[in-house]
Amino acid sequence: MRIEGRYSRQQLFAPIGCKGQEQIRAARVLIAGCGGLGSNSANLLARAGVGFLRIVDRDVVELSNLQRQLLFDQNDAREGAPKAVAAARHLAAINSDVKIEPIAVDIRSDNVLDLLQGIDLVLDGFDNLEARYLLNDACTRQNVPWIYGCCVSSTLMAGLIVPGKTACFRCLHRHLPEPGSVRTCDTAGVIGPAALIAASIQTSLALRFLGDESLYEAPLIVGDVWDFSLDTIVVRRDDKCPCCALKQFDFLKMPGQQALTLCGRNAVQVRAAFDRRPDFKALAARLGAVGAVRVNEDLLRLDAPPYTLTLFEDGRAIVKGTDDPMLARSLVARWIGV
Repeated sequence: MRIEGRYSRQQLFAPIGCKGQEQIRAARVLIAGCGGLGSNSANLLARAGVGFLRIVDRDVVELSNLQRQLLFDQNDAREGAPKAVAAARHLAAINSDVKIEPIAVDIRSDNVLDLLQGIDLVLDGFDNLEARYLLNDACTRQNVPWIYGCCVSSTLMAGLIVPGKTACFRCLHRHLPEPGSVRTCDTAGVIGPAALIAASIQTSLALRFLGDESLYEAPLIVGDVWDFSLDTIVVRRDDKCPCCALKQFDFLKMPGQQALTLCGRNAVQVRAAFDRRPDFKALAARLGAVGAVRVNEDLLRLDAPPYTLTLFEDGRAIVKGTDDPMLARSLVARWIGV
């Protein structure tokens, strides 16, 4: 039989074939975050013929995104277009066979379960750890497989998580780390190849899973594109895991970072997810790459024009220079790391 058409080369790949392509076409995938991971994964999945993509992101396209987010262009940055909307526009021009549903919201404990409705697989494109813990709880509760991914500096990590069959995210990382202890792209930078390879591995895992759902055994993949290393780690399920074993779903119960616009101040207060005093000294060392930092016993202040972030010892943050709660939350996630 001669195979022709848009997906012919993919169908000629024996592990997918015509049957696998039909399953990929029938799949409904949620892209949770449309930055360096999500935008590139969405691009590849649309080209591969995934039938439905729900793209959720709270942020807008900025000029600094274009170095690693190949789906966007300078016009998107000039317009300050919402990433979900800009992604949908570009993907529709790439493959009109795919149905795209852009949703420009922040994924929170009060909407994540609704966003998972009718979804077969989730790809993690988040820029902060709190959101991944929340996604892990939600997917475990709803029995929805998801593919973890992250990249910072030149390093990357990706892995398939299937509720009831593989270790979950909290088997790997039991507790939310101390504020400021985790590197972020805004403090440590990131190079394009790290984002592209991480997204490519996520997409490869997605196509493999969607083409044959019995193939869920996949190790955690870690790499460094500067040192040219790529390794696998086997993560075992933890029979005492609060999420997948005990079904406590702690992060689904949390209100998460709530943002409140401060009337008349062009500022937003963001309540952080952590309940312990931030390590101001460690944060100051990291945030020096972002802007001017001042620290005393009670607070940390970062001046990164046009914004100023003030972090208090109770974990609250006030972002001055915007009245947009989603932007304020995004800046806190990028700079503080949760």
